[in-house]
Amino acid sequence: MTDAGEREALEPRTLLEHATILQLAHPDGPLPDGGRPYPDTEHLAGLPRTDEPYAARRRKLVDVVTSVYEAEPSAGRACAVLSDALTSMRVEPRFAGPLAETVASFDPAWRRRVGRELAYRSRERGKVTVGLALLSGVAGPGDTAPVRLLGLLSRDFGETAIRVLRQIPGAAGDLVWLAERSDPWRHAQAVEALRSLAEPDTFGWLLREGVRPGGPSVTNARAIAETVGLADVIGDDEIGEDVIEQAGRLLVAMTLRGAGNTELRRYTDAPTALTRFARAAGKMNATFDRYAMIVSLLADLYVGQAATLRWPGKELGWVRAALERLLEEPIWAGVLDVAEQSADRAIYHRARWATLVRTTCGQVPLTERSMNGEQSRIAIRVSVPDPELSGAVETSVFIDGRPVVAEAFTAGPAEEPEYLLGPERRLHADVEPHEVRLAEADCTEGCCGALYVTIERRGDEVIWRKWRNPNRSGFDLPALRFAAAQYDAEINRAENDHSWEWPDRTVTRLLRDRLREQPDLLGRWDCHPGWVAARPNDRGRVHVSYFYPQRPAGVEDLWLQFVAVIELPAGDPAIVVDEIVRQISDTDPRRQQWLTGGSAEAARQFGFDWPARH
Repeated sequence: MTDAGEREALEPRTLLEHATILQLAHPDGPLPDGGRPYPDTEHLAGLPRTDEPYAARRRKLVDVVTSVYEAEPSAGRACAVLSDALTSMRVEPRFAGPLAETVASFDPAWRRRVGRELAYRSRERGKVTVGLALLSGVAGPGDTAPVRLLGLLSRDFGETAIRVLRQIPGAAGDLVWLAERSDPWRHAQAVEALRSLAEPDTFGWLLREGVRPGGPSVTNARAIAETVGLADVIGDDEIGEDVIEQAGRLLVAMTLRGAGNTELRRYTDAPTALTRFARAAGKMNATFDRYAMIVSLLADLYVGQAATLRWPGKELGWVRAALERLLEEPIWAGVLDVAEQSADRAIYHRARWATLVRTTCGQVPLTERSMNGEQSRIAIRVSVPDPELSGAVETSVFIDGRPVVAEAFTAGPAEEPEYLLGPERRLHADVEPHEVRLAEADCTEGCCGALYVTIERRGDEVIWRKWRNPNRSGFDLPALRFAAAQYDAEINRAENDHSWEWPDRTVTRLLRDRLREQPDLLGRWDCHPGWVAARPNDRGRVHVSYFYPQRPAGVEDLWLQFVAVIELPAGDPAIVVDEIVRQISDTDPRRQQWLTGGSAEAARQFGFDWPARH
């Protein structure tokens, strides 16, 4: 056999064969780059492109499949005719859902025969997409193996394969198999399918593997808790320590912003589950990961969603105290001590975070007073998320011991302390009323709203009034009155309290002050300072933004934005700031690797390569 012949014999002739070969090489998945390149790469590149709108392209595919079905009732002939018609069409993966809905009324036997032929015997992804859409709702147990293999080719067939599998009786195990080998988005989709199937045999896996912190599957946390009966699971006297940990992590996932901001509040059994977790937590062996998990729950019990739940009696106080006592036990305190001495920078920073959060929790005011028109008391605390999880640093505002922002607005986090407590002194009260934004939606204010209040001083009182959310007409809360002396003292204390900062955040504050005081530091290079940030989950770095040759103003302006990502050395923050200033001012900061914004035209005119978008 010639070399060309040998190559042809070895190359997969169908996408199913392609997926099978890759799965053998990567049995635990996911496949590198979602299984790409595919065998049909050259064929796809040769297909004509069109400027037709999405709806027109989708309609054209639906019309082709429908016309073949109506003209060729014989599945055998229909396979050949439809295959020929699809050869010259560019079929997008997102067409699969609408097509599956359209063919739902077609003869099931026809759909099975044609769907299997196209899905399992085709080399071209458009034909496989149509085949899987035809199989949706009519596939049988014998289809699970090939469908889940095709699902490994995640970006094109993952979602469609999950749709097919969830409708096959007894295929829950195949969904688990696919979820374990999928990228984060397909994992989340498979988990959602398993949650809707509610097969008891999968409950243990859902509790253990259903949520990947930091990924899209956190949106399934509440649904998983409801499906597996989390409160009852934790209440079992024979519960094992691994299940207790899994339950705790599921509760933490419900508190994360990425979970939808109100998932814990929407979980009816949340107070019961949290109480039972607090009772069972002592059964776990002490590890630092478990210590950090409990700290995250404590933080939410003080300043997050958990603090706003409808708790019976004094149960909230009991849960807080029970978890605090557990972490103070010598064996638990010991794991923190070890972590604080770790040479692993990530563990060390996380230990510092845990200590900081516990200190902050201990300062949260617990006094509850009625908001009945009498003067209230205000307290400000800063909450910092676990650096291992995604989250925002928030300014928590307590009125008479209640986290008022967390209660009033659930579409996004409270504003950062640099915004509310920074040099602009936004929370200060003056005789002239001014409006302050206390929180903004995760997406944008224009999309899902924000929380505003008007602050003014009247004699020896400070008043918060005219609450509004641009996304909710008629939204309002009662006016709040504070004794001016207590209000001023607390705002001044909060503005000068930097105990919540970790070293990176201290550096950013000092650097921001330096750039504000000396705006011409970058003037030698015609650059203008923008924002400076240190992120909770990116310890050891600061990000410094600046514009060249001008800040964006009008639509006609040409400008570029650079973001310098600077590794921080250990040492006194003030000295570190001096070094950063030298880095970005003594040598040209307009570096190609730091170019992040502007336009391709500006990059061309100013002598830079416009970054490729992925």
